[in-house]
Amino acid sequence: MQSFYANRYASILYRYCQRFLADALRQKKLPLESAQLPVFLRCAHQPGITQEEIAAITGLDKATVARTAAALEERGFLHRSADPADRRVNRLALTAQGSALLAPVEEITDQLHEALYQGLSRAEQDEACRLLVQMCGNLRAAVQQGRAKGCGEGAAR
Repeated sequence: MQSFYANRYASILYRYCQRFLADALRQKKLPLESAQLPVFLRCAHQPGITQEEIAAITGLDKATVARTAAALEERGFLHRSADPADRRVNRLALTAQGSALLAPVEEITDQLHEALYQGLSRAEQDEACRLLVQMCGNLRAAVQQGRAKGCGEGAAR
């Protein structure tokens, strides 16, 4: 019998989520890519958030957040402005054009969650989320402590 490895299923889950989102965005003819949604939604719900804060919250690397923010800004959906206290820090917020996309994007994410949690009780949904958050925290701490170096063979199953 094959062993169960949560990271394998987390990866599969991620890919299915991306496909679901990409298909839904295309069907609604929304000019966004599924990979842009973490940055887009953080800017919508936390106007003035920094690129570094988005990277820390989402687990995306800073360069990916910067490239995504630049692409969203180029399309007129996002505004980046330098923080008055530290000109090296970019503060992000949706433009009026970006805000107009928020309701249909949130409708899509609601549909994703409905599909994802189908057949699960509220308690099961809460427990699944709690466990995933804990696993993310465990790996974040391991990466920050450099424990990924020297791991034994087979660690990435």
